[in-house]
Amino acid sequence: MIDKMSKHYVPDLVSLQMLGELNYRRLGKLMRGQEEMDAWHFAIHSAGDQESRLSLTLGKESRFTSEVGLEFGPEIEKKLLFEAKLSMTIRLYHDVGIAEITDGHRQYQGAYPYPNDAMLHRDEKFRLNQQLADLLELCLKHGHRLNTVLSFQFA
Repeated sequence: MIDKMSKHYVPDLVSLQMLGELNYRRLGKLMRGQEEMDAWHFAIHSAGDQESRLSLTLGKESRFTSEVGLEFGPEIEKKLLFEAKLSMTIRLYHDVGIAEITDGHRQYQGAYPYPNDAMLHRDEKFRLNQQLADLLELCLKHGHRLNTVLSFQFA
């Protein structure tokens, strides 16, 4: 019988790259029509009458990359025993059309030894990018833009 803990985790690079490409497209859909802005805000109404907010803020830019900060949390702050807000930094690679989560100053590794002191999953990078995919899909399906400029004024 082979011990499952002794097997080394091998990241699925094809799935990780596909996830990055899809996240890049999802972000493009959310920013579509307002690419010149440096912040995008969305209200999300989901099951159980929960109202949430998702904000994207443009950070550092260079010729081939951009960094976008993402914040997600409840519309109304509630006193909970845990942090209800989520923040992450996303790096967009425009030349290859891929988006991935970074921690702002370094990228996550493709695989981590398990167990480890930081309590990271073996496939931490994939899980974080899948969480990004889930948030972006939630926003695309149930969100509406908050910073839409009205084309008329009240008298």
